[in-house]
Amino acid sequence: MTGDAGRVIAVDLGGTNIRVALVDTNGGTTGFVATPTGAAEGPGAVVSRILLMIRDSLAAAQMDASEVLAVGIGSPGPLDRISGVIHEAPNLPGWTNVRLADRIAEQVKLPVFLENDANAAALAEFSYGENRGTDNMLYITVSTGVGGGLILGGKLWHGVYGSAGEFGHMTVDFEGPLCDCGNRGCIEKISSGPDVADWSIEQVRSGAKSVLSARMESGPLSGRDVVEAAAKDDSLAVAALGRAGRAVGFGIVNVAHLLNLDLAVVGGGMANAGAMLLDPIKTTVTTHLLASTGPSLRVVPWSLGEDVGVLGAAASARARMAGL
Repeated sequence: MTGDAGRVIAVDLGGTNIRVALVDTNGGTTGFVATPTGAAEGPGAVVSRILLMIRDSLAAAQMDASEVLAVGIGSPGPLDRISGVIHEAPNLPGWTNVRLADRIAEQVKLPVFLENDANAAALAEFSYGENRGTDNMLYITVSTGVGGGLILGGKLWHGVYGSAGEFGHMTVDFEGPLCDCGNRGCIEKISSGPDVADWSIEQVRSGAKSVLSARMESGPLSGRDVVEAAAKDDSLAVAALGRAGRAVGFGIVNVAHLLNLDLAVVGGGMANAGAMLLDPIKTTVTTHLLASTGPSLRVVPWSLGEDVGVLGAAASARARMAGL
């Protein structure tokens, strides 16, 4: 039997974890497996790990590779989705011009399709989320970095060179902190988990009172630490998330003014902060969006949670097989 239930093997490649599952046409998953990426071991070890996980996923689902249609991979970039090459990935040391799709295809003997992880997540929400079918949508992931994907006219928008959706590198403060990309005041430099933590550290060292000061004594501070402190009503942590949310909100306003969107979906690890991040985003959008644009735009949290990665990888493979 070939292509049972239209299943594809979906690989969510992240800097911290790899998740693999078989996904059917309705977004149902089976054979789910996950493991730490082990990124410090380099591309060779990670590719071998992906291949092992694909075999484990098939075994858990009691299926053979001949029973699936393709492999979809969602990955950080920059990357070339057509050639299947990851040019570089900040959270994957040593990944320079890695021909990931070819290396996987050689072993599994299936078509392999590579897509930017934020683009894949946008497709997941469009295809399987609570707001599926919304034709004009911005998906934003706020995590170790900040990325975005655009659905325009019911299709994923890649742009001329495939790099559309770099939401995290929109400038919202032209005199702001220097970003790794070389620009100042990027949304990512204000709102990503590591940068939320770095800003909080700076405030503590400048004399601000916070429970985070004790946490800093036991090791590096993370965005998750800030979220946990905010949940305990720590004023500095609440301020850090408010600052992050405002930056994302102004980014949404700018994109909405340009494209007149129906929907903005906010996901990623930092979205687990819930209303502590989403409320300042919504307030910023409501306050600064032009009235002519405002009535059509909703801002909502992701509906798929951590499954967005594998579902997005599957959705991107299906889109490619359909010639989109």
